[in-house]
Amino acid sequence: MKTNSSIYKLVDFYTLFYHSFIGKASMNTSYWTRLQGTPTVNTWLGLAYERVCMAHISQIKRALGIGSVVTEAYLWRSKDPEHPAQIDLLIERADKMINLCEIKYSETEYSLSQEEFLNIGRRVESFRAAIQTHYGIVPTLITTFGLSRGMYADSIHASVVLDDLFSD
Repeated sequence: MKTNSSIYKLVDFYTLFYHSFIGKASMNTSYWTRLQGTPTVNTWLGLAYERVCMAHISQIKRALGIGSVVTEAYLWRSKDPEHPAQIDLLIERADKMINLCEIKYSETEYSLSQEEFLNIGRRVESFRAAIQTHYGIVPTLITTFGLSRGMYADSIHASVVLDDLFSD
């Protein structure tokens, strides 16, 4: 049996917004106010931020100090049903390194919890096992306002913030 392992993402910003909100909008004047802070809006903010990041790969590379390194950027999802994993963005570099990027939207500095720290470790190991690469893997966090100091902050070796995406 042939299966499709491709990952499809809706990349048009307006279409994503339309299907999330406009197509479901009611005539109630408080519709937009009531949506604030809901899981629907929070999910959309996260997905929209991922798309903004994907549209700014060259700026992410520059912020990481690898702007002149030849790279391939892509998404990845594990095919192992027992150990599912998905990586938001991989930047595979000609210098035999891979930036494994987690993209996180947050209204403030992002706080890396123990659970997310462990999830990142599992993603690294799942990716390494599936691809069987000998490249070095650099856990990288792309957030809106940076990473707050905390118990697990030092486990992130590289980070990029929203302002980096719009720098010259």
